[in-house]
Amino acid sequence: MADMIIKHIPEDFIVQEVLVADYSPDPEGRESLLFQLDKKGCSTFDAIQLIEDWFGIKDCAAAGLKDSDGITSQKISVPIRYQDMTDRLEAFNRETRTEKTFIHLSFLGYAAEPIKAARLEGNAFRLRLRNMDNALAQSWLECQIYTLSFPNYFDKQRFGVPGYKKVTHLLGEALYNKDYKAAYEYLVQGGTKEAKLPFNGDHKAFFDQIDPRIRGFYDSALYSMDFNERLGSILEECGKVVPVEDEGIIFRMPETKNTMSALMAEDFPEKRMGGFRVKTLEQEVPRKLIVTSNINFLSCAEDEYYPGRSVLTVSFFLPMGAYATMAMKQLEIFLGKY
Repeated sequence: MADMIIKHIPEDFIVQEVLVADYSPDPEGRESLLFQLDKKGCSTFDAIQLIEDWFGIKDCAAAGLKDSDGITSQKISVPIRYQDMTDRLEAFNRETRTEKTFIHLSFLGYAAEPIKAARLEGNAFRLRLRNMDNALAQSWLECQIYTLSFPNYFDKQRFGVPGYKKVTHLLGEALYNKDYKAAYEYLVQGGTKEAKLPFNGDHKAFFDQIDPRIRGFYDSALYSMDFNERLGSILEECGKVVPVEDEGIIFRMPETKNTMSALMAEDFPEKRMGGFRVKTLEQEVPRKLIVTSNINFLSCAEDEYYPGRSVLTVSFFLPMGAYATMAMKQLEIFLGKY
C-alpha cells in the first residue's frame, strides 16, 4: 500500500464527539452535571479514572471511548451530588496538564439523566495524512469531496494499547472460557495498566478486583473480533478483497465497491451475521456492516516531518462506532497506488 501515516503526532488526529444533550443552567429537577472533556495523551478510561480519583467521586459516565493518540473532545456526566466539584475545575485542569498530555474539564450545565451511549450520534474528524506521495496527495485534493463506503470493522485500537501486542480479544476469550491463567498472561502481553495491580497467585481473584467497566472492554474485544471475522468472510464471498495487515490484525478489505453491494441490502445483516457469544452494547444498538461518509479534502502542504513528501488535511463525519482509521485504510485502496 501507499506509505501514508496517520497519527504521527496527536495534533494530526482531532476528534469532536457529536452528542446533542439536553441540559440547563438550572439544577431544579436535574440529576447530573454535564461536562465537556478535552484530552490529549490518555484514553477515556484513564481520564475518567483520574477524574474520579482526583475529585473523590464515582459513577462518572461517557458515551464513547476515545483513544490516547489524538486530541479528542467529548461529553461526560457526573451525579449531581458532586456539585461542589465545579468549584475545583481550575485547579484540576492546571494540575493535570503536562508538556505532552492534558485533561481539561468545562462545566456545561445540568442534565436530566446521565450520559448514555445510545444518545451518541457519532464523531467529526479532522486528520492530517502524512508521508504522502506529492502527486497522489494533489490528486486527492483535486477531488475536493469523495463519497467513501467501507466495511465497518473494529480497527486495531479495539484490540490493544499503542505499542503493545493486540491481544485484548484473546484476553476476552480466555475470560469467557474461565481460563484466568491464560487471561492474565494476555493481560501482561497487552501492556495495560491493569497488569500492575496486586497479584497474589490467584488468577480469578486478580480479575475480580478490576473495574467492571474495564472487564466489559475485554468482553467487547472478543465480540469485536467475532464481528470482524464474520464480516470478512461475507465480503470474501461477495467479491474480491485485499488482505490488509496492521500490527498483527488482518482485515479483508474490498478491492472494489462492487464487493460491498450485497451488504447494502436492508435485511442482509440480520440474515447473515447471527448471534454472538458475548452480549454487549453493540448487539443492543445494531451495527451497520457498511458505512458511507463524505471525505472532504481541505489542504495540501509540504510535510515538515518527512522532507520531499506531502501532508494532506481531510475532514469527515462517521456514525457511532465507526473508525476513522478504517475509513483511511479503504481510501488508500480506492484512491491510492495499491
